[in-house]
Amino acid sequence: MIPAEEKSGIHAWLQTTGGIVGVLLLVQILTGVLLAFYYVPSVDHAYTTVSYVEKVVSSGSWIRSLHHYGSQWLTVFLFIHVIRLFLTRAYSSNKTQWVVSIVLLGLVLAAGGTGYSLPWDARAFFSTRVAEGLMAGLPFVGGMARLWLLGGSDISTVTLSRFFAFHVLVIPAFIGTAIAWRVFRSSIAELFGPRPAIAGGLVFLALALWCLKYPAPLGPSIAEATAEYLPRPGGQFLWLYQSLKYIPGGLGSIAGVVLPGIILSLLVLLPWLKRQRLIGASILGAGLVLVVLMTSVSYLSDRRDQHTSRQLSRQAAQEEVWRREPFKPATITLAAAPAAPESAAAEPPGLYIKFCANCHGRNGAGARQGRLAFPPLLDVSAKPRRTVEDIVALLKDPAAYGLERPMRSFSENLSDEQMREIAHWVVKLKR
Repeated sequence: MIPAEEKSGIHAWLQTTGGIVGVLLLVQILTGVLLAFYYVPSVDHAYTTVSYVEKVVSSGSWIRSLHHYGSQWLTVFLFIHVIRLFLTRAYSSNKTQWVVSIVLLGLVLAAGGTGYSLPWDARAFFSTRVAEGLMAGLPFVGGMARLWLLGGSDISTVTLSRFFAFHVLVIPAFIGTAIAWRVFRSSIAELFGPRPAIAGGLVFLALALWCLKYPAPLGPSIAEATAEYLPRPGGQFLWLYQSLKYIPGGLGSIAGVVLPGIILSLLVLLPWLKRQRLIGASILGAGLVLVVLMTSVSYLSDRRDQHTSRQLSRQAAQEEVWRREPFKPATITLAAAPAAPESAAAEPPGLYIKFCANCHGRNGAGARQGRLAFPPLLDVSAKPRRTVEDIVALLKDPAAYGLERPMRSFSENLSDEQMREIAHWVVKLKR
């Protein structure tokens, strides 16, 4: 048998999850501030500034890795902390600690979701597309939610600025408020005891060594991404990525947005509900099984599919080559006045004027109809999946490319040759 003293010692070390969470939160705050000194939330310059951090800033790659992997480790340890609180019935004995922990879990997930778009590489772009689709599929409010999230009818600098504002201002403000409330309602010994500090320090040491060996991923820029590129989300979101594969149509928005919101709300309200043990055990147990199962399935399916495995290995090799290359600053051209589109001198096709100019402007510079602002088509060829053939397919089925109304299909109005004529003109549009 284990002596009582040793039992109490083991039990005491199991209480250190709060200290580990505190250390990882501090890592996120400090590294986030350092990265914010260099980051520019613009679709034209975000990728360049992240590349600058990776290749030029002293210890920049390590700092970014701490921030990237720290968010994943923080999610894991925060979930373990919640399970530990549930097993010790903190939802009835320490309601403040329980509620704050659940709120922090939701906020940390939101911070990871918004932060994942900020590097603006191919992974970030496609994750933003996924977020756009989840919001657009919400019942009743999907169109308005998508418009609000993007700041317009398509992904732009406004979209990236909104994600950045949420990531560095709104969500940290809520996290700081929750932590302040927790500190105010707790004893100093409970928060800053020697065991939590030691455990937090050991986890930080492990994280630091991990980040020295495994730099944070950074895919190609959106302009350089090919159709074969396979984006993969961060580790804390792999379960959602895999789960959405099995959920049909608009139900994905229910499973990806509405259901998690309901679950977190139930956990927050658990101290005031009946059958607390049953509800909490069902939610946390099902959540743990879902996350572990879907994450494992995602990794296994990538390895078993030979084409996917080869492509992911090719992408990793290309990233290693990119890391060894010198930093290439973006070229910025200053002009006294905005120049007209290069294609302004080229007369647009008559069918473009008839079907497209009303929304996108005669020369592709965008247009407004009442309160609705329609996106310009200038430089559209620089975006992923916007080749001539892509535009032809998009004109046939906009939904397949993540576009919602008022964009509609022209398959009944235009032939393939007519669509291709419009597409050839559109891809030549430049600012």
